[in-house]
Amino acid sequence: MANISGIEPFVVQIPEAMLRDLHERLARTRWPGHSPDAGRAYGTNLAYLKDLVAYWREAYDWRAQERLLR
Repeated sequence: MANISGIEPFVVQIPEAMLRDLHERLARTRWPGHSPDAGRAYGTNLAYLKDLVAYWREAYDWRAQERLLR
């Protein structure tokens, strides 16, 4: 139900199935070969990217973020 001001509450609520799918896709990441001399010319640092993906798979707490956004 909309209020007089036209502002409606928004609730962030990611379905569990979407989070499972994301986790599974991150687990199936196919990493490129590593060229030690490439530097940033070919994109981000591979070690950094692997750490970032591991964080999203193993440590990021979606539910805690949803609670913060309420």
